[in-house]
Amino acid sequence: MKKTFKLVAFTAIFAFATSLMAQNKFIGTVRYSIEAAGKTQEVSLKIYENNALFKTEAAQVLVKGRKIYNMQDLSQIIGYLKSNDVWDSPYEGDGKILIKNELEQKDIDSLTIPCTEGFYFEYIDGEKEIAGMKAKKARYHSFNDEGVDKGFEVWYTNEIGPEFDLIMLMGLQGLPLEFTVTSDDGSTVSYKVVEIKKEKLNDAEFLLPAGYNELPEDELKAVFTSIQEAVELLDM
Repeated sequence: MKKTFKLVAFTAIFAFATSLMAQNKFIGTVRYSIEAAGKTQEVSLKIYENNALFKTEAAQVLVKGRKIYNMQDLSQIIGYLKSNDVWDSPYEGDGKILIKNELEQKDIDSLTIPCTEGFYFEYIDGEKEIAGMKAKKARYHSFNDEGVDKGFEVWYTNEIGPEFDLIMLMGLQGLPLEFTVTSDDGSTVSYKVVEIKKEKLNDAEFLLPAGYNELPEDELKAVFTSIQEAVELLDM
């Protein structure tokens, strides 16, 4: 009996470990459709095993496990403002800024505890298929200054990508596939995965690029404030 129990337990553990390995071995691109104000645009998220990369012309976000690297290239706008003599800021860098963060265990533990401030996730029953992937259901509870829950339902998968989403819905236990955000004025922004494609990717894309200088997050906010103030001077 004990040998049989051990065999069953080993089989279950092996199956669980295999499922985790499958999640972390996906390499390819996830394509999202974003709808807002009657307009639609598409963005892509690259996934290389337990890493994820979202990239635009001026910014990129790299996730490596539970670590997140937010890179902002503000060099062109800062250079333009300096050339017009409206740049007045204590920041003396070239505008290529790196912000580092890491999702710690205490943060993970707190993300499913009900509260009336901030946000938390509630994982609930429900399944459907999105872009050929089996999706699970959760509710993202988010509270405004008056304590009103402005959350929404989200469909996600934990079969591909990093263990936690650190790009769109910070701390979600998987990759978001579909959700809609409604603002206080009633306008909505909808996100939905329309394609999940396995393909070869260059793992070098998931390395930190050279030339970015680390800056504390509060100092980055001060840089954005300086940019806004300088742009207002240009308009005068």
